[in-house]
Amino acid sequence: MARELYNWDQNKGYSIIALCNVLENSGLDDEIKKIIINNFIREFDSLQTMYGKEGVIGLAQRYLKKSSM
Repeated sequence: MARELYNWDQNKGYSIIALCNVLENSGLDDEIKKIIINNFIREFDSLQTMYGKEGVIGLAQRYLKKSSM
């Protein structure tokens, strides 16, 4: 199966949907959810200029590996 490429806005949209799905069943207060979503969007937007395309997948994989220990 060929890899599909997404632009920044599409990637952001998928990420926000995933975050909202996770938060939906979290049992957190709605105000806390809003804070988390707003913080996520602010952090997400800054990533575009912080990391290059080449290194971002490896960095994400390291974070996932670290969090699964």
